[in-house]
Amino acid sequence: MNILILTGKFGMGHQSAALALEEHIRSAFPQAQVRVADLVEETFPGKSRGLYKMFAMVARHGGPVFNRLYRSLDREGPAMPVPAQGKFLKALHRLVKETKPQVVLSTLPLCTRLASEYKGKQGEFQLIGCVTDIRCHSEWIAPHVDLYCVPSQKTFRELVKKGIDPQRVLVTGIPVRPAFHPAGKEEKREKEVLVMGGGLGLMPEDPEFYRNLARLPGVHVTVITGKNKELYAKLQGVHPQVEVLGFTNQVDKYLRRASLMLSKPGGLTLFEAIAAQVPLFAFHPTLEQEKENGAFLKEEKIGLVLPENPKAMSWLIEDALCQKGALEEMRRNMARLQAGMDLGKLMDVLEAPSVRKAG
Repeated sequence: MNILILTGKFGMGHQSAALALEEHIRSAFPQAQVRVADLVEETFPGKSRGLYKMFAMVARHGGPVFNRLYRSLDREGPAMPVPAQGKFLKALHRLVKETKPQVVLSTLPLCTRLASEYKGKQGEFQLIGCVTDIRCHSEWIAPHVDLYCVPSQKTFRELVKKGIDPQRVLVTGIPVRPAFHPAGKEEKREKEVLVMGGGLGLMPEDPEFYRNLARLPGVHVTVITGKNKELYAKLQGVHPQVEVLGFTNQVDKYLRRASLMLSKPGGLTLFEAIAAQVPLFAFHPTLEQEKENGAFLKEEKIGLVLPENPKAMSWLIEDALCQKGALEEMRRNMARLQAGMDLGKLMDVLEAPSVRKAG
């Protein structure tokens, strides 16, 4: 079986979900030929880095602009044309010819739309869209998608409301690497706080926030700044109780040992926390999809959205760490949510004879 997974680095979550899918598929089907492809990089090999830097700048400083665009594209009816669609489809055609996939999976709305367009004209593969946010934006929906994998029952209901056949929707959760799931009786520190901001390091810059964390009695803090080199330079060596790391591929190790995570509420981050059963206190979200993820945190009682005031933040964090019952309840709610998600359903679909004959 040949499988092509399409993704992009508009934020690191889409790519991380694609790599997690690859790992799960290779484990379930050792003989499968699996390729993960960044469709933006494949289409613009010399320019993709610049495009991603521009996106990161907008995400960091241009929230209102991003949110207006996000809302304007979330509408019923025909989707707006994809810029440079011809170039994207040419690159996709090359990838399809190289990999000859029976199945194409997508973890990015742009890729889902382009793969649907390609399939409608000349593709003979099964197309599966893996939604990586709680809110299913209209850009995820395309006419030639055979199956949608969604994070939650809430997302399932939203897709059905938008006219998608319930038989074409699986609640799998957002794919995360198996390493995020606790292994046996792994040691979890009682007052260990992990602070993250995703791969781009979108997290508080105010020194008072980190001073307040460092003052919490008996608390050890690990800060992963990701690609935010300026913040890393500001924090490194300043507070003895605060361990500061830059970009790391061992986020799972630090998350599994934590009793509480502070982070932006990205879709993948949220589901990594659920997998590790570590309550998530989210920094005040500015982007629309992260606002929806924050609302989900509160609705399911698996975390909360922090206020913007550093003193108020530190008070809530200290209170939660001192009152063990609140965090324990959040962990139980995470376990309940996990019980309703099953990535194995996707593996069953991939194993079906009809899938193996496609392509």
